[in-house]
Amino acid sequence: MRRRGLWAVCVVLLVGVVGVLAVGTGFANDENANDENAAAAKCSEATLHGTYLFAYDGVDVKGKDQGPFAAAGYDVFDGNGKIDSVFSINGNGQVTRKGHLSGTYTVKADCTGTLFEEFDLFIAPDGSMFTLVQIKPPEQVASGFELRGTAKQVGD
Repeated sequence: MRRRGLWAVCVVLLVGVVGVLAVGTGFANDENANDENAAAAKCSEATLHGTYLFAYDGVDVKGKDQGPFAAAGYDVFDGNGKIDSVFSINGNGQVTRKGHLSGTYTVKADCTGTLFEEFDLFIAPDGSMFTLVQIKPPEQVASGFELRGTAKQVGD
């Protein structure tokens, strides 16, 4: 009787270990599938379409002088490579409110792109958000995050 109990425990342990390994393999396969889906993601200018809220800050470097700046606003992407922005910025105490800027953007199939030829973009394949880093002019150092904006009425 004692041997049967020991065998039963061994069988249960073996089934449990095999089950854990099978589940772990399933999760690994799901993770690999997500990696493959991300690698296969195809983006284009149409990926960025609609209104995106933004806020970023950085430093303007001129020789040995440095001055902080911060900006916030929204970008409206048309899905065809054109962008219109409304923003407020404070550059080392010089304030611009509700400024307007229009320009262009590009998006490559690998979900990277450029904005105003001054920023490198890194875009979520579903177009819900992107990050950016300023590359031109080299005296301005900034990065940011943009999220597709939505509005919800909360009162009359």
